[in-house]
Amino acid sequence: MFKTIKYSDQYLAKTLFKRTLLFILFLVTICFGFWYLNIFQALMQGQYGWWYLSPIVLSILLTGLFGWGLYWLYKRYPVNHDNKLAHYFTAIELRQLISLLVISKGYFETASYENGTFVKYFPKIRIKFLFKTGQVLLEEPVDGQKYMQQFSKGEFDTAVEIALLADKQTTEFAKNKMTSTFAFEPIKFRRKLLELEARKGVLQVAKGIDWKFDKFYNALIAGNVGTGKSYTMFSIIGQLLTLTKYVDILDPKNSDLASLKHLPELEGHVFSDVNDITKCVADYYDKMMKRAEIMERKKSKGVIGSYFDFNFAPSFLIFDEFGAFTEMGDSLPYGSDERTNFDLAMSKMSQIAMLGRELGFYILIGMQRPGTDSLPTSIRNQLNLRINMGVPTPEVKRMMFPDTQKEFHPLSNDLKGWGFIQSGNEEVRSFFAPEIPKDFNLHDYMREQISKREVG
Repeated sequence: MFKTIKYSDQYLAKTLFKRTLLFILFLVTICFGFWYLNIFQALMQGQYGWWYLSPIVLSILLTGLFGWGLYWLYKRYPVNHDNKLAHYFTAIELRQLISLLVISKGYFETASYENGTFVKYFPKIRIKFLFKTGQVLLEEPVDGQKYMQQFSKGEFDTAVEIALLADKQTTEFAKNKMTSTFAFEPIKFRRKLLELEARKGVLQVAKGIDWKFDKFYNALIAGNVGTGKSYTMFSIIGQLLTLTKYVDILDPKNSDLASLKHLPELEGHVFSDVNDITKCVADYYDKMMKRAEIMERKKSKGVIGSYFDFNFAPSFLIFDEFGAFTEMGDSLPYGSDERTNFDLAMSKMSQIAMLGRELGFYILIGMQRPGTDSLPTSIRNQLNLRINMGVPTPEVKRMMFPDTQKEFHPLSNDLKGWGFIQSGNEEVRSFFAPEIPKDFNLHDYMREQISKREVG
């Protein structure tokens, strides 16, 4: 149920705190009623004693002790609990924050009269909490009033994101209002690795976040060591192997992904040597062009459609540590066969990125810090799913998410595997990569995923 944000909500916690203490003081006084009655009768008989003050002092002490406990609960309890009481305290805090934001931004008007001032206009903002999914729905006015543009352009939403440490997910417009959805607990959208289920054209990343690779073709995953980039790639590769056998994996730094070459099921699909990598890229490009010829012959007969309309399976080129590969290639001497093959591979990578969508040939690039020197513009412009693990530096932000006004902040100081994702021109969203089991074995996981495809 939506609750309306009021001007007085800026004092909501303090007001409820005072009312609760007064109620407790009243209850304690009632409980000590017979004591007070005895004292009153003694006073009427002319008997006096200092201990007559005991119930008053005790009432104040008990009320003060309850007030301290209530304050502690309000500040500490919601952090470590997920129940109705914790939700109630969280709702109070968030309603108060939204009211304070409106006031601090000056999105209201006052008027004066003989005895003072009153609030002439306060925007009709309503809030709804979805604690099960860790979301907040904020209904904002788009009603022609003075501050409509600040709401419709997302200026207020940006302030909400920063103040609540929340992540804006969607915005929907309706008559005279807009509704923005924020995730204030992104970890609740985390999936478990072993529960991921790929389906035709769609890979799962987090709850409510999928990679629809036929629409948002080609991907870039960036992140420094220890941010969870490799595990995010594992989750995607594992799902791809349930959909298609045409998955080639390149790892020039010979790290975790290169170890998959020891799997018999992936023999001839995993490469780490520079010469083998350039050859694999060339072969991948040739297969793409061969499919293009077949589809062109079919289209010449009036048949139209994309690769899946012709019953072709999607193909994927997973290229981890792409930045390291470009550095290796740049160090090769000009005129050498190795340098010629490298330059040819880079050219074909650009062609694959530009032509592969309709043909069903996709690329997924992984690297630590994408830059103009390590990721050519011709490839970068074709990467429609962009993931950055951890908080991006200003340079990486301009490279990965050039059009966003989003303020990036850490999602957790204790947990790893979180980052930010954008599909096409959609909102940049925060997410937690799939949860990896403690006894995780990369080879066993990939074997299991391949077996799912074979059984299917």
